[in-house]
Amino acid sequence: MREDEQIRATFLRKLALTQDRQKRLKVLKAYTRMDTHLAEKVLVEALGDPCEEIRDFIVRELAGREALDLNLVCSRLAGPPWYARSAALRIIGMRKATKAVRHIERILGDANADVRKCAADALGEIGGREVLRLLVRLKKDDSPYVRQAAEEGLSKASGIRFV
Repeated sequence: MREDEQIRATFLRKLALTQDRQKRLKVLKAYTRMDTHLAEKVLVEALGDPCEEIRDFIVRELAGREALDLNLVCSRLAGPPWYARSAALRIIGMRKATKAVRHIERILGDANADVRKCAADALGEIGGREVLRLLVRLKKDDSPYVRQAAEEGLSKASGIRFV
């Protein structure tokens, strides 16, 4: 393991042991001032924090970064917990990252309905012809929340309105 990876792993372990969510948020806010690839990796990993307030902060921070490594965010789609995948999808959607469509396609069958809903939201934000078939697929989902998000995504991506 390289030195920066050891630092990242140690930092994340200590952060996870911090019970006070406000303290975790404060530490992560300080970490965002570092404009390094290591800081970006830490923030992407921290999307797995159980506190929604912390994840929301990280989503806004990473989505607003000019030079975000999108592959790093897409790699977060592959692992647990489900809410980290949902947060990564929110970042992808906010950035309208067309390069991420193939990564989103791989998780359309995710067991968690929120992940599928966030995938539909992200695809709607990305738009374009490529996402239409994926949104049509999500329109047939078992979850009414996913179907609703797919309808809204289709409206955004194609201009078609559902009645």
